[in-house]
Amino acid sequence: MIRAVLLSLALVATPSFAKDEPSKEHHTAHEEDDDHVSEGHGVRAVHAWTHATRDHHALVFVEIENNSNTEVTLVGGEAGNANSAALVGFALVDGEPDFVELPGMPIPAGGEVVLAPNGLAIKLDGLSGDLHEDESFEMELAFDFGHLDIVVAVETADASQHSHAGHQH
Repeated sequence: MIRAVLLSLALVATPSFAKDEPSKEHHTAHEEDDDHVSEGHGVRAVHAWTHATRDHHALVFVEIENNSNTEVTLVGGEAGNANSAALVGFALVDGEPDFVELPGMPIPAGGEVVLAPNGLAIKLDGLSGDLHEDESFEMELAFDFGHLDIVVAVETADASQHSHAGHQH
């Protein structure tokens, strides 16, 4: 099952070649342009976002560019407002949409992967509170080299992308 999910996600996350320290306080999304971009170890995360929800789980989406000279692997994350943050991939399980936990997603040197609805995501479980539109929260993406701090914007409950999608950083 995981092999089939990884194969289908590999098609969605086909590498492309890119050319181109958030604060620790809770704040409203879009307050600072710097909140849209996080960088470290040659990896760049852009436009992290999730849906507004009153549920106990949420999916986090983000564009990740590996501008380093070596392959890196995204393995999950950590969030202070959730009990767990696992890398997941969309799959049909017994004909029903579901998200299956994945062991990791390699990102080749110079490559990119996009976590997006109906594809890859970081699934937050055990949220400590509601996520309200136009707010944001901090979390960490976990890679094989360590962690990268990001700020996650909370979009509308029915959003299909980050409100700044297509905006260059």
